[in-house]
This record gives sequence, structure tokens and C-alpha cells, in this order.
Amino acid sequence: MKTIIQFRNWPLFVFSLLFLAVVAITISACETEPGEGPTEEDFTNLLTNQVDEVIIPTMEDYQNKMNDLVDAFNDFNTTTDANNLTGLRTAYHQAYTSYQAAAVHNYFATANQALVTTSNLYPVDLALLENLIDTESYNFSTTAQERANGFPAIDYMLYGPADVLDYFNDDPKTLAFLSALINSMKAKAAVLATQWDGSLRGNFIENGGTALGSSLSVQLNESLVYYEDHVRENKVGIPIGRLGPLDSPITPDPTKIEGYYQSQVDGNEDFTLSLVEEAIKEMEDIYLGTTSTGTDGQGYDDLLNVRGQSSVDSDIKAQFTAIYNEISNRSSISGDDGLYLAVQALVTLFKSDLFPVLNVQDADGLNDGD
Repeated sequence: MKTIIQFRNWPLFVFSLLFLAVVAITISACETEPGEGPTEEDFTNLLTNQVDEVIIPTMEDYQNKMNDLVDAFNDFNTTTDANNLTGLRTAYHQAYTSYQAAAVHNYFATANQALVTTSNLYPVDLALLENLIDTESYNFSTTAQERANGFPAIDYMLYGPADVLDYFNDDPKTLAFLSALINSMKAKAAVLATQWDGSLRGNFIENGGTALGSSLSVQLNESLVYYEDHVRENKVGIPIGRLGPLDSPITPDPTKIEGYYQSQVDGNEDFTLSLVEEAIKEMEDIYLGTTSTGTDGQGYDDLLNVRGQSSVDSDIKAQFTAIYNEISNRSSISGDDGLYLAVQALVTLFKSDLFPVLNVQDADGLNDGD
């Protein structure tokens, strides 16, 4: 005889089981272990701090410095003398320095405006530059003019000629070109500041999660791609003859540095090294979430520590310090590979330690984090 179990209160029994299951699932979802992927809500404070205290102030500072550069040029254009040349060079230094931070955020609006390719591809092509000036036919947004554009072109014009004042006074076309160049750069800076502080701000904050395409993933991946391409390789690797990610040897060319013509006039690469340092500082500001007033805000270091990964945080912070030490202890980019190795070590820490802890996929797919 089969035993038949009957539940007189069957609906209540089913409800109780469902209730217990829901409770168990809820508890499990709330218990996030160190290293597990966080929910989208975890990143609201981080993304708000990044856009309000890191990105937007950086873009606004670049806009202000470009405004100052245009003002200094207008003075120089009115009276082309040694005093105004000094003022123009100073404004150029400040704008070029500010650009270093803005360029690190080479994603979303910044990438769409092609800030990097129109502002800082070096070395400058002198034959192209001279032809553009002579023919008065220039378009600062075209790829054909990328090698006679931006700060490298200004570097040559303010430091390259044997007599800079004669260079400008003898040919009005040089002043016309420089005016058009820096005004185009000023316009781009204004657009970037407006776009980042406009609708993009809300979209950046609301685009949570760690999936490819999320703000967190884009910021980490694209800033690191910029760091690899334009800091590790262009600023450091190419001049000393090393090219990542496979570290392929190439012919060293110490002339392929930022501010090359100024370095020839000054007899040192102090300004060049300062530009490298500014780019590193912006990478560190992203990581720490450093606010516009210099205080410690919500950054990626906080995400590591809340997940019990303080040792990874300590390693990354120590590597930033190691890079600064390399910069301060040298007089040129070339000489040895110490700076290159220090810069590369940060790539390794990001890809091998930071990304996996935050459950962020390495979007470029290059095996250069080992």
C-alpha cells in the first residue's frame, strides 16, 4: 500500500518555502566577499567624484590656460618684442602642462574631439609646417596636418628659429599661422569643458557596473591605453629605443621628445620631464580620486581596500612614488631604462592586480600585464 502524504494547508506550505528561498537569496546577495564584483550602486560615489572633482576641473583648467595663451599671443602680436615673447612662452608652458592632465582622459568627449591627435603628435614635420605657413592653407582638424599641429608646432615656432623675433617680424604669415593654431586649440578646449560639464556628466555617473562600456571600465581601460601609448612609448620608450607591449628594441632617437626645441635652447630636458610627471600625476589622481582642492576623494584605492586588497593598493601607491623618484633623479629621458621600467611596472600592477579585483576586463586584449 502506498503512503500518501497530504498537506491540508498546502498554499501556506508553498508560501513558506518561497519566503525562505527569497530570504536566503537576499542574504547571499548582500554578503559580498573581498574580490567579488560589486553592484552598480557601489560606484555612484566613485563616478560622481571622478567627473566632478577630477575630470571637469581638469578640462576647465585646460580651457583657462588656453584662454591665457591666446591673450599672451595677442600681446605678442601687437608688440613683437622680447618682453612679450617671454610672456607668450610662459603661457605656452602652462597650457602644455595643463594639457597633459586633460589628455589622460582620452575617452568619451575628449576622444570625440580628437584632442590628442590634434594637439600633441611629435616630432613636428618641419617641411609640412613651413609649407602650411607659406601657402596659408591649413586645417587643424585634418589628419594630413597632424604632424604640424598643436604644442609641437608651437615649440618649434617659439624656440626653433635662430632668432625667434626675426622669425616672426620678417614674415607676417608666421603670426597668422600661430594665431589660427592657438585659437583652434582654444575652441577645442572650450568644447571639451562644455561637453564634460553638460549632459555627459549625468551619463557618466549613471553608467554603472564593470562591464565593457560602463564608465568605470572605459575610464580605467582608456586612461591606461593612453598611458601605454603616449607615456610609456611616446614620451619614454621611443627616445631610448624600447617599444611595448612586447618591449621590441628599436633605434633610439633622443630628438623624439616633447619640447625638443626648447630643450636645445635651455640645454636640458627639465621641461620635457615635467610634462611626463604631469601625465603621471593625473593617472594618480584618477586612482586616488584626488579632488580639485587636493584632498583625498573616492577613488579606486578605496575600492581595493574595502575588498580587503590593501596590499595591492600599497603596491600601486609605491609604484607611483618610484616613477616620481626616477623623474627627479635624472636630467633627460635618455641615459638608461630606469624610467621606462618604472612606468611599465604600473601597467603590470593595473592589469594583473587592479583590474581582476574590480572584475574589469582588459579591453585591449594585450598580454602585457605579466
